[in-house]
Order: sequence, then structure tokens, then C-alpha cells
Amino acid sequence: MHETTPARRTDSAAETPPVEKALTWATALAVALIPMALLFGGLAQMAAEAHPRTVALVTACSWASWTATPLLMVAFRLSLRHPALTRPGRWAGWAALVPPTATILLTLGL
Repeated sequence: MHETTPARRTDSAAETPPVEKALTWATALAVALIPMALLFGGLAQMAAEAHPRTVALVTACSWASWTATPLLMVAFRLSLRHPALTRPGRWAGWAALVPPTATILLTLGL
């Protein structure tokens, strides 16, 4: 008799989908942007007399990037372990990018 090696099976359920990998990198990027957003939020205070509304929005986004971004990232990471939370977790993962990015872009516009 001939010995044959069994064909390798790949479980599609065991592999991480590309969307999950992209969201993992996106949330890591969001957390990496937090210090830069805080720096830009602090620098925006110099334009408070010329652009008070924009500075108020930058300040709010700066605080949101410090508080909401880590919480949204944790919500995304928890959704990877619980299949019932997949859809809200994806929204949380993409939403984690908004506060730091908005802070940086608004400050660059001053």
C-alpha cells in the first residue's frame, strides 16, 4: 500500500477576513494618532482670537480623541471575540479614526 498525506484543509472560519485585518490596522493607526491630535489641539489654541468656532471644534475633537478613540478601539477588539458584536464592532473600529483625524485636519486648516 502507498502512504499518502492527507490534503491540507483550510478552515475559512479560522482565517481572519480582510476587513478585520484592515480594521485592526486602522484602530492601531487611530491610537498612534492620539498624541499628534493632542499636540495639534493644543497648538490650535493660538488661533482662538481669529477663529473661535473652529478652535472650539478642534478642542472638542481633541478631547474626543483622548477619551472616545481608546474606548472605540476596545469595543472593536472585544467584537473580535464575540461573533454577536461583529457589526457594531466594525462601526466602532471605523469610528475610532474620526476624532484624531478631524483634529489634525481642522488644525491644519487654521
